[in-house]
Amino acid sequence: MKKFLSYFFVTILIFLSRLVSLAAGWALDTFGNISVDEIIFHLKMPLEGTNPDYFVNFAKSCVLPALTFTLPVLLFIIVFLTINEKVSSLDCRLCLKFSVREKTKRLKLFPLRFLKPVVMLGTLVFLVYSVTSSANAIDLTSYIKAQATSSKFIEENYVRPSNDLLTYPEQKRNLIYIFLESVETTFMSKEEGGAFDYNCIPELTQLARDNISFSGNDQFHGGIPTVGTTWTMGAMFAQTTALPLNIPIGMNSMSEYQEFFPGVTGLGDLLDEAGYKNYLCIGSDVVFGGRKNYFQQHGNYEIWDYYSAIENKKIPEDYYMWWGYEDSKLFDYAKEQLLEISAKGEPFNYTMLTADTHFEDGYYCPLCEDEFDTQYANVYACSSRQLNAFIQWIQQQDFYENTTVILCGDHLTMDMDFCEDVPESYPRGVYNAILNSAVEPATQKNREFTTMDMFPTTLASMGIEIEGDRLGLGVNLFSEQPTLIQEYGIDQLNEELSSKSTFYNSELLYSKE
Repeated sequence: MKKFLSYFFVTILIFLSRLVSLAAGWALDTFGNISVDEIIFHLKMPLEGTNPDYFVNFAKSCVLPALTFTLPVLLFIIVFLTINEKVSSLDCRLCLKFSVREKTKRLKLFPLRFLKPVVMLGTLVFLVYSVTSSANAIDLTSYIKAQATSSKFIEENYVRPSNDLLTYPEQKRNLIYIFLESVETTFMSKEEGGAFDYNCIPELTQLARDNISFSGNDQFHGGIPTVGTTWTMGAMFAQTTALPLNIPIGMNSMSEYQEFFPGVTGLGDLLDEAGYKNYLCIGSDVVFGGRKNYFQQHGNYEIWDYYSAIENKKIPEDYYMWWGYEDSKLFDYAKEQLLEISAKGEPFNYTMLTADTHFEDGYYCPLCEDEFDTQYANVYACSSRQLNAFIQWIQQQDFYENTTVILCGDHLTMDMDFCEDVPESYPRGVYNAILNSAVEPATQKNREFTTMDMFPTTLASMGIEIEGDRLGLGVNLFSEQPTLIQEYGIDQLNEELSSKSTFYNSELLYSKE
């Protein structure tokens, strides 16, 4: 029995070693430079709503190859460790047999009884190597060092949002906020500030040109994502609270907590308190990534997602495309909702999230054309056209006169192949455009900022005055106040936000005093 258990243990170690090695490569190929904070966040969240294609792809790329690698090794161990019950007591040796001048020679190698410990040692070395390589790939050491360092940066720079700091206009403006999945200014042509030889989002470029678009240089260049804001939920959280989404590695699963960041006050909280009705419309399962808990608990959002579309007979029960249903249906659905909402006569905040441009390669829908050499570029071009048509429809509606529309990428794309020719020195930024703003900015260009600055900027674009022009860790970009990235630079800012913050954990993450 002990022998069986030892064989089983060795086999498991071999399988895990190979799986860890393959999984690290798969994650980097699939998600790009994935951050430790993102990994920890998703490990703490339920997997409900995840695109099933990822599970299938992981099984094909990692689990099956790991099993294929392990089985022959297991067979080798069984054969050589069970040939003779007495192998541990006899001086059996592996020998190399060869002939020299018609005489047979035997070269004794090592005692066969040493094979088991050698295999176990080799397996442990392989496992340690796999784990170490994977840790280096995601820079785990830097994360651990940062978490071992305490910082008061957030505590000293955080301005707790409150309607006491806000002055609303006499006629409250509506807000339509559209999160654009993985849309960057990088995809514009080099002449316009992008990094490509061509422009695969020309309509979005024109919208930015014709309206307000903040940039960190004198061309088009959007917001820079900091740590804790580089994936969809992190981005949505950052742009509506001006905070990074960081969860300590030692914290229990978020599903064990009834409240999602109870100490945080975000955009939805403020508008709900001020008499707005909040809505969220997405084409996927809202449960994924903690979105349901966040938006319901911070603004009492009425949510329409993939399952809502089924319940309302917008799509068949067995319909499932990409992450749920595609953006063309999302825009049609949104038009119906906006007409219904605007007829109520109450101020509203309507938030959307597109998904067709999600990596890997995006969703090639029937509206896509073959303008470029890659599918992803064609998907971006299609999304740009669809968004432009949707904006034109909004501008034709009666409610548009009193509505601010904001288009903002959520984060940089994680599709490594698509940006493999982009120089590392190029400062990739998240796209932004503000339409029908109630105010004009002091300056749009050379205004370096992070996506967290979108929170107070959104309120300002609605004609809401902000005392001090700062909320959370964000700065109202319409003002002349310097942003945190302008004051500290991106490297120091990321270092501070990566460090352990007792204030963040006790005052924002866990409990609301």
